[in-house]
Amino acid sequence: MHDDVVDIIDGQPFDVALKNAVVIKWSGILSAIKDSQQVGVVVLRDGHVAWAVSNTQTENFACFMERIGMVPKDKLDEVVQKYRSLGKSKKLGALLEETGLISHATLRECLKAHLRAAISSMMNDPGIILNAKGGEMAVDTSLIFLLSEVFPTPDEQGEPEIRRQVGKSTEGSVLQSLGELPGYLYSLIASTEGNQLACHTADDVPLNCGQVLPPLLAWLGVSSSGSDELGMGKVLFKFVQGERGALFVHKIDAGSPYFLAVICDEKAKLGVVRHKMSELMPEVRRLAAMPEPEWGE
Repeated sequence: MHDDVVDIIDGQPFDVALKNAVVIKWSGILSAIKDSQQVGVVVLRDGHVAWAVSNTQTENFACFMERIGMVPKDKLDEVVQKYRSLGKSKKLGALLEETGLISHATLRECLKAHLRAAISSMMNDPGIILNAKGGEMAVDTSLIFLLSEVFPTPDEQGEPEIRRQVGKSTEGSVLQSLGELPGYLYSLIASTEGNQLACHTADDVPLNCGQVLPPLLAWLGVSSSGSDELGMGKVLFKFVQGERGALFVHKIDAGSPYFLAVICDEKAKLGVVRHKMSELMPEVRRLAAMPEPEWGE
């Protein structure tokens, strides 16, 4: 690798190094370093993101797949055992696909959400720099991503704080009434592009709504993929029941990316929750129609 190429990647701040590596279509491993310790890794192939992991992530890919309800725990345990018995010579995602537990499209969507969470956690830390080790990487080229798919743009980096401020000012009139629902845990208003407008949690639920948005978007993408093929058109309402709770999602309308999501525990009642969400839709639509704030204000 030429010295000038090394200089624009190696030792640079996280976002600068990663963007430069993508521009020159670089291949190799970028090690995220903070205080002389490795805190994460990003793997690139010809300027595309093939893998990323951060030590701030609280779960590995297998746990992530189980939590969002993609793979039953007993089946996942079997695949993880096989993964370990093979000495990790084959990727876990490939084994899940081979066993028929998930489709390739589902694997790609879930992997994208997991990578985005890893990169987002590192890009917000100004103390992280990237060290580069170049080389052609053996990766599945159908499971690599454009940087734009897994890395927010500068505008999007600034947007979450503004969105949270908007959410705080509207929780009382829009989401707070949901706290009366049986088993209510939390709710949020967001778009399929990842823009969060408002978030509200029950008093005893210590949760950052922003942490649940990536897996929620992954589930929405996967669960919506077959609706047109089944002749259903655009899905406007989704419901999934788990052993510890239930998730309800109500789209604003077929042409809007915005939706209201409500998460409850096992005490939830489908009819009651759906009725309450329908009552709130006029307010949700008004919130989604609010003009974007000017960045200079």
